[in-house]
Amino acid sequence: LAEHGSEVVSVDIEDRSGDVDLLVDVQAMPEVASGSFACALCTQVLEHLPRPWDALAELSRVLAPGGTLILTVPHLSVMHEAPHDYFRFTEFGLRALCERAGLDVIAIDATGGIFTFLGHGASGLMMSTLGTLPLLRWPTWLVNYVVLVRLLGLVDRALGMSRLYPCDHLVVARKGGAGANRDG
Repeated sequence: LAEHGSEVVSVDIEDRSGDVDLLVDVQAMPEVASGSFACALCTQVLEHLPRPWDALAELSRVLAPGGTLILTVPHLSVMHEAPHDYFRFTEFGLRALCERAGLDVIAIDATGGIFTFLGHGASGLMMSTLGTLPLLRWPTWLVNYVVLVRLLGLVDRALGMSRLYPCDHLVVARKGGAGANRDG
């Protein structure tokens, strides 16, 4: 994003990458001024928060009126980042959480499906075994990407499995005018 002329401020609760601009808990960010961002991108974070509704309220607060939230969250997922793996989300729960935070949902799209989910498990197993061997690293990666991720994703879409068994949801929401953030 920065390479395309956007000002980017990265936020995290800890600095694992060595490149975090602001160390804060997204559930309460008094350090960030209200209405200070035109866009917020939050990917695969809410499931790790004990109070995701507070995080959405804070994201709404820091968005300028008319600002956009782009959010991804898991539905089907292996347990990860234990013991901080608290929630999985449906499109209905996401809509309710966004509306409670004063955000108008523009779109919620389901991604993946049951076959993609199972393929990711097989992919992880292959990459942690065959993919560690130098001569098999690239062929294993190619088989994983083409067969276990891309093709199974096509099968899920063709069979409508993304709606029934989504791996993830992508949400695009917009903050309304001044005072759109509701308490509760």
